[in-house]
Amino acid sequence: MAEVSTGFLKIRYNDGRTQRFEYERIGETMANVAKVIQEGLQLGVLMLQLPDPDRLLAIPFTSIHSIEVVPPPPKMPSLVI
Repeated sequence: MAEVSTGFLKIRYNDGRTQRFEYERIGETMANVAKVIQEGLQLGVLMLQLPDPDRLLAIPFTSIHSIEVVPPPPKMPSLVI
């Protein structure tokens, strides 16, 4: 099976809107993903670095209904069913 070099996350907001962001999967590991999620939860925001133009987007978790990550990280934490 070939390794996928890009992924996307789809954010569904509480007001029904959706946004899709594509990203490079360079260095994506369970530890990296878990750390980013934990830090985001502590801050209360999802932070995304976006290219073209280069910018940082901060989305409060209170505005987010769900986040879909495709494909999922290669190894998932034990709490994932």
